[in-house]
Amino acid sequence: MTAPGQHPLVSIGVFVHNEAPYLRETLDSLLQQDYANFEILIADNCSSDDSGSICEEFAARDQRIRYVRHEQNIGAPANSIYVLDEARGDYFMWASGHDLWSPNFVSGCVAALESSPEAAIAAASCTWIDADGNVIEKESGCYDTRGLGSLRRFFFAFWGNLHPVLGLIRMEYLRNVPKIHECVGADQILLTDLALRGDFLHVPEASWCRRQPRQEESHRDKIERYTGSEFQFGGNWIDRRMPLMRLPIEQLKIVVRSRLRLLDKIVLITAILPAFALRYLDGRRS
Repeated sequence: MTAPGQHPLVSIGVFVHNEAPYLRETLDSLLQQDYANFEILIADNCSSDDSGSICEEFAARDQRIRYVRHEQNIGAPANSIYVLDEARGDYFMWASGHDLWSPNFVSGCVAALESSPEAAIAAASCTWIDADGNVIEKESGCYDTRGLGSLRRFFFAFWGNLHPVLGLIRMEYLRNVPKIHECVGADQILLTDLALRGDFLHVPEASWCRRQPRQEESHRDKIERYTGSEFQFGGNWIDRRMPLMRLPIEQLKIVVRSRLRLLDKIVLITAILPAFALRYLDGRRS
């Protein structure tokens, strides 16, 4: 943790699986941050390409990098949890092995969270790029929940896109959120839980590029990929046949164990199931 007078330590967890074509550019982007006090934790999920040797090369030349290779594929969600468990910082961010960030991404997000001690996440606007780094004509909205109460924050996270999960998160809150990784939509579960704990801040001066290395997928294709070997979700027969069924159940659990007033809990519980049905139908059409 950070000593008095120092800048807060930021932990960056990079989850990697066969990212060799993009990994050097990604790690260079992180190392070029204008914020000094950070560590990079790289977890290579049994890559079969040159990802491992690239990670070893970067770790050998920069002591801020810690590198671990899993000899068996543990699945992308479990790998993401692994880097979180290894983090030592006051703030944490997940970083995929193919995305890019502006040099002021970390510093801008730290400044936002330091100025709003009750906020949970600071995130920046996103530009989509393809496998070759070309900008894609695709937009993802961003949102800032300052001034909103817990119930409205919950539904901003429920209906909004999932990009804030790749922002900078206050570790104090993140440590208290149950780690749910064997569930399709675990990122949305995490965001709605964090939304009940604090604000989501938009940092307009920072930015990042989200790479789309594969072709645009239909809803059905995404679900098939999420339930395949890349993610290795466990669960019972129902979870495998109807992978989204667990989402509203986990949302209800979040509300029940929260510190909301009883009336607020009742309002959210009665709203979640019909809202989930609408969100699911909207997702299938997008």
